[in-house]
Amino acid sequence: MLLQGKKALIMGLANNRSIAYGIASSLKAQGARLAFNYVGDAIKKRVMPLSEELGGEFTFQCDVCDDAQIQAAADLVNNKWGDLDILVHSVAFANREDLAGRFVDTSRDGFRLALEVSAYSLT
Repeated sequence: MLLQGKKALIMGLANNRSIAYGIASSLKAQGARLAFNYVGDAIKKRVMPLSEELGGEFTFQCDVCDDAQIQAAADLVNNKWGDLDILVHSVAFANREDLAGRFVDTSRDGFRLALEVSAYSLT
C-alpha cells in the first residue's frame, strides 16, 4: 500500500458526501492512519461515527478561529503521533445570509469570517 503507516490529519470532515470523506476513504484504502477534528457538539455527532467507520485513531475539538484550540490540537497530535505526514484542509464556512444573496452584497464582516475560517486557517 502506497501510504502504509503514514499519519494523516483530516480537518473539516462534514459528512459522508464531503470532499474530506472521499479523501479520507482513499487515504485509508492506501494504508494511512487517520485522525479527525470537529468544531462543536453538533459536528462531533456527525464526525465520530465517520471516524469509527474509517478507522480513525482519534478525534478532537478544534475551532480554527481559536488560537488556543489550534495550539491544543497541535500539542495533541504531537503527543499522539510525534509528527504528521499528511494534512487535509477541508475547512470552510460562511454565514448563511452572505451565501443567499449576490456576492457583491456580502458583508465585510461576513467576508472576513469566511476568509479566516476557509483560507487563513490553513496558514
